Amino acid sequence: MSTSSAEPCDRLRQAIDDEINSWAESTRALRSRRNALAPISRVPPETLAAIFSFLSPSWNKEAGHLAWMHVAHVCRRWRETALNHPHLWSYINFAKLTPAGVAGILARAKMAPLHLEADVTQWSVAQFDVFEKHLEAHMSHIHHLSICGCLQAALDRLVSSAPALEFLSLSHKPRQYALAQVIIPVNLFDRTTPSLTSLELKSCNISWKSPLLKGLRTLEILRPSKEARPKLEDWLGALNEMPQLETLILQYATPPAPRAAPFILEPSRAVTLPSITRFHIIDSARDCALALAHLVLPALAHLVLPALIWLNVDAKSRDSVEDIHLVIPYVARKVHGLQGTEPLRSILMTGERTRAEVVAWTTPDADVKVCDLDTLLSASVSARLMFAATGINWQSGADTTIFDSLITLLPMDSVSTLTAQNRARPSKEFWLRNASMWPLLERVRMVPTSFKAFGDMLVEEAPPDGPRLPSLTKLTLVRVKLTALRTYHLRDILIERVEQGVPLEVLDLRTCFAADHAIQLLKEVVVEVQGPLAPPPMPTEEPSFFNWNGGVGCSSEVEYDDGWGPWYGCYYGDMDGDGDEEYDDELARDNDGFYTYGTGYEGGIGYDAFNVDVFY
Repeated sequence: MSTSSAEPCDRLRQAIDDEINSWAESTRALRSRRNALAPISRVPPETLAAIFSFLSPSWNKEAGHLAWMHVAHVCRRWRETALNHPHLWSYINFAKLTPAGVAGILARAKMAPLHLEADVTQWSVAQFDVFEKHLEAHMSHIHHLSICGCLQAALDRLVSSAPALEFLSLSHKPRQYALAQVIIPVNLFDRTTPSLTSLELKSCNISWKSPLLKGLRTLEILRPSKEARPKLEDWLGALNEMPQLETLILQYATPPAPRAAPFILEPSRAVTLPSITRFHIIDSARDCALALAHLVLPALAHLVLPALIWLNVDAKSRDSVEDIHLVIPYVARKVHGLQGTEPLRSILMTGERTRAEVVAWTTPDADVKVCDLDTLLSASVSARLMFAATGINWQSGADTTIFDSLITLLPMDSVSTLTAQNRARPSKEFWLRNASMWPLLERVRMVPTSFKAFGDMLVEEAPPDGPRLPSLTKLTLVRVKLTALRTYHLRDILIERVEQGVPLEVLDLRTCFAADHAIQLLKEVVVEVQGPLAPPPMPTEEPSFFNWNGGVGCSSEVEYDDGWGPWYGCYYGDMDGDGDEEYDDELARDNDGFYTYGTGYEGGIGYDAFNVDVFY
């Protein structure tokens, strides 16, 4: 084809393309006019921008870093709204953007309050130089700053004042051979952060005389070095400068209590925190007690005290239980203070050889939801109180001692439902001592390790003022294998309750293993027996399920424990014949060798430990 013949074709092709583009532009204009008739188009741009902001990670932590930008691809009006509202561009995670992306978003953010996050762990000097320049250029309107990684070099460069900074989070992650904690410089931000209300420090040493610790609403200090722990007077003085403090979380950051001196239950000085509603302390029992003894928390709604006993467990395991008793009176005092408006209605006791927990709610049947660790943690969110104590080498019966000490001090007269879970094993004496505290108890829920002692209490001769637990009408057994011998034993208990004039109305065996004959025998005594929901095939090789040649009075020494595994460790039963259960506590450690026991925080290695969790 010659050049002269090709030119008319090119002109014709260009004319067609121009016509196509004209029609496309006309189509876009028509679509825009059509979209303008939709009700959503009447929403003002400012309102649209506010709606879009809920897709930002600042509001929705589960959203992707730039997921909100999908709204800019819906229509032209939404795109213009997204591009023209700077606050939509104010959240920047430096670890998820290229340098060009950071610069572009900062340009669109203009002077909007900035939310900046950076993980500097693997950064080079050049990368941090760029980050520092961005901070210097925009420090006047940075409201939220979160930095994690090896922080010493980073902190030394933060010398400009931060007049708009409201939230600061510093998390030190040391590199190999670096110090485990980093020191917060005294001239950080030129000692000028007038708007700061929330401070979070992890593995950072800070002086409790620092100007950062003034006027805060939220303070979280986790894992400073031992040398950075404050003196009592400095700690109280700093807290006195935070009258608006609402959340206080301290892990090994409270004043250390003297180990040799006697503990003073009523100190001469106390600081009142009138606004605090969430209070966490992670420390030794004596240090937790010392902190609580010096604080007045009138508005407290949520108290958590996980603690670690730094003692030699081989020689001091008894002392650790005694130290727990220092904390219990303060816990009970808080619950009694709120009892007038919302009495306790549900109680859960869970435990094993080296752990005891008590959880309480102000709503009935809240304890029914708890069947494992996951449900315990989710149910504890709504609890009024959660108390947990863990010891690595406790003597047998330590859990009962803790149950007894706490239950005795708590207001129990309105409790209507109670559960014993995990491998809790309260003694018969425990039930006898405390039965009178539960006049309104209507339902109990028992695991195998708990029921034998509870049942023995029920058949004890009634006291002069009437049968124990007079309101009890429903009994739930959890994962009990009802052999013939156990069935007769259970029936004996139910008959005794009938003779006392307080018969059971409902027997719930839905999670149990039971033969049909066992269910029929129990139905002779209880009006409503709820059998196993989906009974597994009965173990035909176990004659205990089918030997019914017995009867009333033949089963006084029956035991219900079939060795169900504990929640926190590996159970091996009584292997050495000393009457104590054996556990593998190594399974309760995390990957770093720390004992965690469900607290959400690291504990210590090779020491006796306990955790106290209290929710109000």
